Amino acid sequence: MWLEPLSRLLVGLAMLGQTVAAAPPTSPSPAPSAIVTRQPDFAIPFRVDRTDDPTRQPVEVQLFVSVDRGRRWQLYAKAPPGQQHFLFHGRGEGEYWFAIRTVDTAGKVRPDTISGPGLCVLVDATPPVLKLAAQHDPAGQIVVHWEVNKPNIKPDSLKVQYRGATSEPWQAVTIQRQTPASSSTPQTGQFSFRPAAGTSELQVRAEIADTAGNLATAQTELRIEAARPPETLRPPETPRPPETARPQNGPALTAEPTGSVAIAINPAVGNEANVAEKPPVGAAAPSTVPPGEHPRMINSRLFELEYDVDSVGPSGIGKVELWGTRNGGKTWRRFPLDSSSRSPLLVNVEEEGIYGFRVVVTNGAGIGGKPPVSGDLPDLWIGVDLTKPTARILSARQGTDSESGRLIITWQADDKMLAARPISLWFRADPTGSWLPIASGLENTGRYAWPIDSRTPAELYLRLEVRDEAGNMGVYETPETVSVDQSNPTIRVREIRPVGRPGLRPVRGW
Repeated sequence: MWLEPLSRLLVGLAMLGQTVAAAPPTSPSPAPSAIVTRQPDFAIPFRVDRTDDPTRQPVEVQLFVSVDRGRRWQLYAKAPPGQQHFLFHGRGEGEYWFAIRTVDTAGKVRPDTISGPGLCVLVDATPPVLKLAAQHDPAGQIVVHWEVNKPNIKPDSLKVQYRGATSEPWQAVTIQRQTPASSSTPQTGQFSFRPAAGTSELQVRAEIADTAGNLATAQTELRIEAARPPETLRPPETPRPPETARPQNGPALTAEPTGSVAIAINPAVGNEANVAEKPPVGAAAPSTVPPGEHPRMINSRLFELEYDVDSVGPSGIGKVELWGTRNGGKTWRRFPLDSSSRSPLLVNVEEEGIYGFRVVVTNGAGIGGKPPVSGDLPDLWIGVDLTKPTARILSARQGTDSESGRLIITWQADDKMLAARPISLWFRADPTGSWLPIASGLENTGRYAWPIDSRTPAELYLRLEVRDEAGNMGVYETPETVSVDQSNPTIRVREIRPVGRPGLRPVRGW
């Protein structure tokens, strides 16, 4: 297959013909933007221009490849100038850098130094994971927050549909161009739309693609409740801290956050984190997340909680409170007040586990700010996981029969919440060298058949990486080398000689 239109690759490879070498220089040139594809096998076209000097006329074209971003280059293939393309067979996902040099009729290699790659190809076959969360705001609109776990998302690839019941047809939602909150991982965004009048139940589905064309889909459901008039704030059912008490005849809560809520990790150097007050006895028991909810997993006890407050009136924001639960909303505890009343809130939790949070806002006139009571569900679920997955390579043997020419690698990986496609495999021949990719984004099947060829080292080390949803990574490296012997011993009879021994008579019938 052609990665891109031929003209683009020819331009890139024309640059290669002037900048290729067998060893990298001390100050390499910046790498060009990578071409992204899902396929590890592809064609690389090239063009060699004729010269006026016959002694400098190229008679051979050489393709070099680097899988460690230019630290080491390996001769991959040779071709006559008239061939005009190389066929490349990659070893799975990863970033491949390419360079070309030529040999002329006098045996001169040109060029003799590498200043950087002329072509970069990123092989990415792992689909992104898309998550949706929808809510019905007071203005009657459906606000949908989305999150995707990869940075290279194709612009304008987000497509959304909704329907009121399973028997109704899907309707497309027109949304503006979605610009992610940042280029880091994960990426988040939001959009809103107004459903048809009278809709009480809603299904929303969406799809998004990365720049390699890998597609992710997600679906969520919600019930739309009819708008209710404001209620009068009644005395709390359970004792409240003095600072959260309200006049018995005060107005109702109207200012809980209805905008986007996102979590980000921050080392918080020199800052004082909000630490929750000590919970009552039994409040620290692990919580049960309701069906359909999935906590956002992070690997730090210290994090930022970003929030937006909609419909802010002339009095502004009076105060912002953060409430947390460890047991699914049976008991709640309040974090210290945020004196700045500005996002983000810096939060420090005590230990690993599942936490539920609610942000409560009061305006400058003292309206709103109703704390959660026993039985209220959190608006946001966060899982703090500091434990690395366990990882171990069990065996590595050469395949037979239909799996001949492959190294069969088996492993064991365990964690309570492994990431989607959490497995990566690596190898190196030198115990102090760089690890080179075998495959990444594998499912945790416990087995992978790695195609090997003449370029595979006869002795190599293997590395297994396992990631969980929080970003923790378990690593296992083989302490001894694995032998890769592709020879197939055969036996040949050289000669047959009669043997005569006294008294020995042949057995009749043979």
